[in-house]
Amino acid sequence: MENLADITALLEETIAQLMAGTDTLTAEKGILLADQWIDPLQSSENTRPIAEEIKKLKALLQEQPVNEANITSQMNQIAGKVAVLAPDMGTEGEMPSLLAALASALRMSGEVADNQKQ
Repeated sequence: MENLADITALLEETIAQLMAGTDTLTAEKGILLADQWIDPLQSSENTRPIAEEIKKLKALLQEQPVNEANITSQMNQIAGKVAVLAPDMGTEGEMPSLLAALASALRMSGEVADNQKQ
């Protein structure tokens, strides 16, 4: 996996983009983020399942037309796997809190998309 500083920066960037809302987060940006995450996550056995879920999300983002319900569901799948992983990262440092924030941002981003459709 990449070094901790790179992963921390990518986590912070991902959280910021998700929290910015659906007005600024496009399918193209989601695909770019997915591409940045897939390789680092595949390098560790405990994060490979998350990489597989991100691959599924990327495929959904590439569909035309984009199915927002499927994307929201997949983001929730990823959030669940990230939330399960967070406690395994230990209690030292900022990684557990960043992972918890990422899981929350994934869920909130999906909820915002659902609410804007209604």
